[in-house]
Amino acid sequence: MTEVPEQNAAEDLGAEWDIVDLPVAEVHELFVILGKALRAHQLYDDNNPVRQRFTESLRQAFRKLWQELDHLTLHIEEDRILLETEVVYANDNRSESLAFLFFKDGVREITFLQGIETQELDKFLAVLQKARKLSPEGDDLLTVLWDEDLINFRYQYIDYLSEGVDLPEAGSGNSEMEMQQVLEGELSEEGEEDAQAQAAGAAEPAPASVRQEDFNPTLYSLDPREKEIIAGEMEKETNRDLRKDVLAALFDRLEEPHLPERQSEILGILHQLLPNFLSRGALVGAIMVLKELRVLEATQGILDAHGVKEAQEILDEASSAETIRELIQALYDGTVRATPQQLSAFLQFLRPGAIAPLLRASEMVDHRELQAVIRKSVQGIAGRYRSAVVKLLDEEDPVVAAGAARLAGQMGIVEAGPGLARLLSHDDPAVRLAAVESAAVLKASTAAGALRDTLDDPVRDIRVAAARALGTLRYQPAAATLADIVTGKEIRDADITEKVAFFEAYGLVGGEAAVSTLDRLLNGKGFLGRKEHSEVRAAAALALGKVHSNSSRAALEEAVADEDPVVRSSVSRALREEEGSDA
Repeated sequence: MTEVPEQNAAEDLGAEWDIVDLPVAEVHELFVILGKALRAHQLYDDNNPVRQRFTESLRQAFRKLWQELDHLTLHIEEDRILLETEVVYANDNRSESLAFLFFKDGVREITFLQGIETQELDKFLAVLQKARKLSPEGDDLLTVLWDEDLINFRYQYIDYLSEGVDLPEAGSGNSEMEMQQVLEGELSEEGEEDAQAQAAGAAEPAPASVRQEDFNPTLYSLDPREKEIIAGEMEKETNRDLRKDVLAALFDRLEEPHLPERQSEILGILHQLLPNFLSRGALVGAIMVLKELRVLEATQGILDAHGVKEAQEILDEASSAETIRELIQALYDGTVRATPQQLSAFLQFLRPGAIAPLLRASEMVDHRELQAVIRKSVQGIAGRYRSAVVKLLDEEDPVVAAGAARLAGQMGIVEAGPGLARLLSHDDPAVRLAAVESAAVLKASTAAGALRDTLDDPVRDIRVAAARALGTLRYQPAAATLADIVTGKEIRDADITEKVAFFEAYGLVGGEAAVSTLDRLLNGKGFLGRKEHSEVRAAAALALGKVHSNSSRAALEEAVADEDPVVRSSVSRALREEEGSDA
């Protein structure tokens, strides 16, 4: 049995345990958890909560074990693992057995040291997972362990070449007299050879067929600089991305306008390569193809009419709804891996047809990082094709229509005003809400009339958003409608947020003309001397704070010392707002 060299590991790992005190149950439980953690490591990504939970359980199992031990040494057999003489792990299925995983590559003893659970647990699990995937003709577990150089995991292994070979035992040897006889025989043979050489003294020596000069290493050696150059070239060749070089060669030939037939053949190759790249997650190659096609499409004189049509077909297919759906699903499932930078670079080369499926994906996907990349990419495409966003406002899919409405507001596409007005009567509440919010951002006067009609929408959030939008737009024709609402009975049953939204909108839209109504609601009394409800009065005070006039300030100052604390608080807030506007 051969022991792996260990740096500065002169100390023994400790004395033998007493068989009675062996923590067999704890070690057995450790291997049960290790098996689950290894399976989770194999099935899930690094940030998956299931994988993290099993890894943390394994870490806790080690910590529990270290309360009784300072290290854990185990012996490996073909189908089981032993703690001294006690079996702590057994599995007859070789494809799943941890014992056989170590045994088949010669490992006969393993030792876990304290610290593996905090410093090297993920690396240890990665080693086991990689070892399970190794091909018979490739590296083995020992090679993987050697590469990782784990500090808190030690192992001993046997050399298969020497296993089972009986070494010969030393004999008694020759006696001194026998050795003397052999020496005398050798000396006599040398004397005879010298005599024969002297007898042939005058004879011409035969020319040597091999000369010492033939083995002069200086003739074929390299100086240090030459060796460095060769090593650099070898490393460059080893790391060279052949796919990139092949694509570059195809692009060079594609830019030769005098050979249209070859151009068509290369375009056909690229047409086949692009979906292949996408299915394997090779977005760098796909980006190179799309970038080259965009350049060729925009540059006159390189491709003929047929070539331009072929290039456009490739770009259209890459931007199709089906392609985008498959790509987003693959990214979400993890079957295709790409960095946010790669995905963003790929999406920016797509055409208007990609906006709708990307909008839908940005609304539906629940992966935050992926969602952020998609939304940023959609804005990049929409920036080049603003008219396509306006057209998507009429999309039948409510998810796409709502996304297009929000996108129009974010990008300031003022041409979307009429489309947003149409969406305010859409059947889907989410679409109506998106249209209201975007109309407010765009300050689209073309949608203001429709916003006024939305004040009685059955959905509370839409009513609130519409009131705030009209206040932002200061749409004067809505003043009468807002006055009817704030003085009506239905607003009394609304929550405080809705009351404030409508009252403040009335103050912004009505201006000085609204002061008398708001003053009456804040300070006035009814037939029996009773004032309005506390929330109505508070909302009226906040609305007066939006008017910024002498009369509105006078109405507020009249209620500064009101008995109702809610009203006093709203009055103080409104006065502070007026003072801030004056400054």
